[in-house]
Formats: sequence, structure tokens, C-alpha cells
Amino acid sequence: MDFRDVKGKKVKLPKDKKYNWRPAVYGVLIENNKLLFIKPNWDDKYCLPGGSMDLGETTTKSLEREFMEETGYRIKVKNPDHPYADNFLFGSDKVDQYFQRISLYYEVERVSKKQSKNLDEETTELHWEDVNNLSSSDFTFFQRDFLKTILKK
Repeated sequence: MDFRDVKGKKVKLPKDKKYNWRPAVYGVLIENNKLLFIKPNWDDKYCLPGGSMDLGETTTKSLEREFMEETGYRIKVKNPDHPYADNFLFGSDKVDQYFQRISLYYEVERVSKKQSKNLDEETTELHWEDVNNLSSSDFTFFQRDFLKTILKK
């Protein structure tokens, strides 16, 4: 079974390891034809704000929490019943993590334009990019397929 790391490089699951299930949620915030991205400390590419769900969280509560942690913005999910979903196998021998991730992407809107807290330690930068200038090669491997779908619209 082939897993992929954050750069898209194939990684084999060690024979003595098992992999876990890890659901995640991400927010698509577009304002004035610009899409909000973060630059995480674990990659030199941009990605959408969001991340892993905590046990017992709903998808919308999880996304609200993750978005606040990574951007400082309070958000509202526009249509919680219709996310875009994708799936991949992540593996990293550097951090000894292997999991199957299902990612749910939701269109969101800011509740307030003011950031209500500092960014968490995982976020090094916020970046707004004009949707007409997007190139999927600028983004982290595991979100490229989703972003290609957005670029087609």
C-alpha cells in the first residue's frame, strides 16, 4: 500500500505499523475574488485553513475551531450539508505517522473582519490570492486535486 508525504513522495507503510483513520475539515474563504490560504510550518507551500477533527466534534464546530486557531478569524459555514470530499493515504517516516485522511471542504464566510487572536504555532503566514492567478503547484500536495476542481470553475 502506497502512502504519500506532504510533498507527494511515495512512502511505504512499515510492516510493523498500522495506520489510523483521520477525518479533517478545511474552509474556502473567498472575498473580493481572493482566496485565503495559510503557510504552515511543515511545508513551503500554501494550504487552506483547517485540519483534523477532534473526537466528538461536528464538522462545522471542528472547522470553526481550526479556522480560528490558524487564522484568528471567526467563520460561519455557508452550506454545511454539501462539502466537497477527497481521500488519501498519508505517511511520514520522519514523524512516524500513517493514516487515511478524508478531507471535507466547505465554503465559509467571516463573521468578523477583525482577527480575534494571534495565529497558532503551525501557521507562519496568511496569504490572499486572486482566484484568477491560482496555480495548483503553489499548494501543498494533499489539496492539489481539490484546488484543481476550484480552478476549473
